[in-house]
Amino acid sequence: MVDNRLKKECRATKSKHFMTKGALYFWGSIIIAILLGSLMPLSFSPFGYGFLAPILLAFWLLLILPGSCKRAFWLSLLFGVSFFTVGVWWIRISLLEFGGAPLLLGVFLTLLLALYLGLYYALLGYFTLKTQLSLPFRLGILFPVVGVLFEFIRSQFLTGFPWLALGYTLTDYPLARWIFPEMGALMASFWVYWLAGLLTLLLLQIMAYRGKEPGNASQKKLKAYLPALFMAMMLILIIAGTSTLLSDKISPKGEPLKVALIQGNIAQELKFSEAQYYEILATYYQLTAQVAPNVDLIIWPETAIPALYEQEVTLGEALRKISQEERATVMTGIFSGQGSVIRNSVVAYSDQLRSRDQRYDKVHLVPFGEFLPFRSLLDLLSGMIEIPFSDLTAGREEQSPFLIHYEVDGVPAITQLSTFICYEAVFGDELRYLGKQSDFLVNVSNDAWFGDSIGPWQHFQITRARAIELQREMVRATNNGITALIDRRGEVKAILPQFEQGVLEVEVMPYEGTTTYSRVGDLSWLLLLWVVAGLGALFFRRELKR
Repeated sequence: MVDNRLKKECRATKSKHFMTKGALYFWGSIIIAILLGSLMPLSFSPFGYGFLAPILLAFWLLLILPGSCKRAFWLSLLFGVSFFTVGVWWIRISLLEFGGAPLLLGVFLTLLLALYLGLYYALLGYFTLKTQLSLPFRLGILFPVVGVLFEFIRSQFLTGFPWLALGYTLTDYPLARWIFPEMGALMASFWVYWLAGLLTLLLLQIMAYRGKEPGNASQKKLKAYLPALFMAMMLILIIAGTSTLLSDKISPKGEPLKVALIQGNIAQELKFSEAQYYEILATYYQLTAQVAPNVDLIIWPETAIPALYEQEVTLGEALRKISQEERATVMTGIFSGQGSVIRNSVVAYSDQLRSRDQRYDKVHLVPFGEFLPFRSLLDLLSGMIEIPFSDLTAGREEQSPFLIHYEVDGVPAITQLSTFICYEAVFGDELRYLGKQSDFLVNVSNDAWFGDSIGPWQHFQITRARAIELQREMVRATNNGITALIDRRGEVKAILPQFEQGVLEVEVMPYEGTTTYSRVGDLSWLLLLWVVAGLGALFFRRELKR
């Protein structure tokens, strides 16, 4: 009797101890997954700790590897949702402060976006465990290739949202100056995933051989790295070949152009106020008058004029007069169109006739900001979110460059520039044609929608990546920051402080020559990555099974 009672008590104690350990393991894994994801935004601007990305990914892989596919899916979902919740939390500002959405609705929509984006990491984690292949092959080849595939799908599906793609974490490193002009920033995400897989293999081997190593340990260690090294060497050879065969020499073209970037610092809540309209115009006129005699080109930011180009006859006449008298072309963001067809545009005013004005219409609009997808399903939100000009029409996919006339020591000269507007900076593949037709780039934006958050700095980092990909200098004019001159290596040569009114005068060097990325784009590289992965499968076919 006593023995039976003792046995029952012993079993109960063991069961209670097991349940405690199981609960700690369960909740510990959840907390670690959330913590790792929450730290991922530190890899991007404004923090700039790009080296953290592969390290955090490696610890995420270590967390999900010793378990089931189901466990990997849910932990990876937590990792992804926490990553994007922290990374794009600034989106709620435009919904709450300027869209007038109720607090709960603004937070819900932001979390819903984070959930959607987090699903890509959930699927990546699930696929990494589900695939019945050797661990070195999975981590060294399949993990980075599938990771980039999901980045590409994210850039295309539902109009695309490739924000915080891992390739942008390389922007501040010298590697970007070699990789971006060849592969582009989105496809450069491969190298972050690849490094994370390699680091995971290293950590696993350190844990496996902490004690006394068997005789063949060194041979096993080497075999573990062979698939990853094979993938890297093949890609390096291909990049070297494409650089030689497909890219042109990038060299200066002509003389520098003197450019003035106007930062009006107009409060977002006043920007679309009819009562403030003429005061806004006066602000830009005064800043322009200060620099017009000294420069060749003056650039106002996105929608600096919250009116229609076709209706603002007086404004056009005034800007053409400046162009004629000061020989300085004025470009400004403005709406254009009539009736139900309204576009977000940039107009360069000629020094003579209205018919000679040049215009660019924004192509890739912001979903839920500049147009409403699934309009019939979203009528339930009518009246709950009111964002001005939120039903715009997109422009043509490829548009002609602006021709800018200027003088160098009294000698007439001409240069070609291309512009893109705000959110379009995120889509490198759509903008790569600009590298074939432009001597330098102009980006206009209005990040006042997102206040004093990390959003504008993430946007600025993405914009810098475009300059590296196309190997062109870029000027960026914004309403309240970040207004800057970016050279073709992505370095910031001059910048205005945020939330201050001012003018940035810079000299921009035109360049000629075409990069590999300008010619081939993302899809070609994605297919090439899978081809190399297939070759790796053939090469390591004996080691593919567990």
